[in-house]
Amino acid sequence: MANIKSQIKRIKTNLKAQERNKAIKSELKTAIRRTNEAV
Repeated sequence: MANIKSQIKRIKTNLKAQERNKAIKSELKTAIRRTNEAV
Protein backbone atom coordinates (compact mmCIF):
# COMPACT_ATOMS: atom_id res chain seq x y z
CA MET A 1 0.00 0.00 0.00
CA ALA A 2 1.25 3.46 -0.86
CA ASN A 3 2.24 5.51 2.16
CA ILE A 4 3.08 8.81 0.45
CA LYS A 5 0.20 11.28 0.19
CA SER A 6 0.71 12.02 -3.51
CA GLN A 7 0.81 8.29 -4.29
CA ILE A 8 -2.46 7.73 -2.43
CA LYS A 9 -4.06 10.59 -4.39
CA ARG A 10 -2.72 9.18 -7.66
CA ILE A 11 -4.14 5.74 -6.89
CA LYS A 12 -7.56 7.27 -6.18
CA THR A 13 -7.59 9.30 -9.41
CA ASN A 14 -6.38 6.29 -11.41
CA LEU A 15 -9.22 4.19 -10.02
CA LYS A 16 -11.77 6.86 -10.97
CA ALA A 17 -10.35 7.08 -14.50
CA GLN A 18 -10.35 3.28 -14.72
CA GLU A 19 -14.04 3.13 -13.78
CA ARG A 20 -14.87 5.82 -16.31
CA ASN A 21 -12.94 4.03 -19.07
CA LYS A 22 -14.63 0.74 -18.24
CA ALA A 23 -18.07 2.35 -18.45
CA ILE A 24 -17.25 3.99 -21.79
CA LYS A 25 -15.80 0.78 -23.23
CA SER A 26 -18.81 -1.32 -22.24
CA GLU A 27 -21.19 1.31 -23.62
CA LEU A 28 -19.26 1.30 -26.90
CA LYS A 29 -19.34 -2.51 -27.09
CA THR A 30 -23.09 -2.46 -26.47
CA ALA A 31 -23.63 0.11 -29.22
CA ILE A 32 -21.54 -1.94 -31.67
CA ARG A 33 -23.41 -5.13 -30.77
CA ARG A 34 -26.81 -3.47 -31.21
CA THR A 35 -25.72 -2.06 -34.57
CA ASN A 36 -24.57 -5.49 -35.72
CA GLU A 37 -27.83 -7.08 -34.57
CA ALA A 38 -29.84 -4.44 -36.41
CA VAL A 39 -28.02 -5.14 -39.69
